Amino acid sequence: MGHELRRPEADFLRDKIYELRVGLRGINYRMLYFFHGNTAAVLAHGIVKESVVPPKEINLALERKRKFEIDPQKHTHEE
Repeated sequence: MGHELRRPEADFLRDKIYELRVGLRGINYRMLYFFHGNTAAVLAHGIVKESVVPPKEINLALERKRKFEIDPQKHTHEE
């Protein structure tokens, strides 16, 4: 569903950063990601969430997004 994926599976956090939401055995895992154009979602990092996603985690995802956007080829695997 790409950009259309919403709760409960995913949620928009802020500044083009989203979270993929997974719960397993009472533990809430979150993968923070952003989109590169209309073709790819880029995983910034993952956390174990206790309440809300801390701003420092979103800021880390934003910094990784900034670095990715400077040179996407550097961060892309091709066979």
